[in-house]
This record gives sequence, structure tokens and C-alpha cells, in this order.
Amino acid sequence: GSRVSTIRHRTGLKIPRSGIYRVYHNEHRLPHEVTLLADEIFPGCAQCGNAVRFQLIREVDIDPEGFQVKLHQIPEKTPIEAANKVETKKAA
Repeated sequence: GSRVSTIRHRTGLKIPRSGIYRVYHNEHRLPHEVTLLADEIFPGCAQCGNAVRFQLIREVDIDPEGFQVKLHQIPEKTPIEAANKVETKKAA
């Protein structure tokens, strides 16, 4: 189904279903979404390590042979996020 799960998974555990997960970090970053594959491991974060939780937002059917990107660690921030943070500080 397409219902949002209320379960939050921890870093290092096996991913139960392929899908889009909302990622909650330990204070340094707002929640965001990533696509993860079933039977892989929930990744840690480059900045907050294992202080990350994952919530399934939408289950999707993914052909693991056709999906080549595997996330081993969530990067700190993308260049766009970093630029937006600088612009926000300048405006304040």
C-alpha cells in the first residue's frame, strides 16, 4: 500500500522494503527523502553518524538490476543546501 508507515528504522538495520524514506537527522539538518533498496542496510550520516532515523513514506517496486546507485552514507549537505543556508544567514 501507499500508506505512510509510523515505524522509524535505525542506521545499520536491514531495509525491509524498497521505497522512499523520510530521513530524520540529529538536529543539524531538516528531514529529507531518499530512495532505498530492500535488503540493503540503512546508512549512517557523514555528520551525525548513527543518530539518524528512517520512515517509509511510499513503497515502490524497484528492479535492483536497473537501479545502480546504492547509498552507503548520507552526505552532510548538497552544495545547494549549503548555499541556501549561507543566504538565509545573510538575510537575517
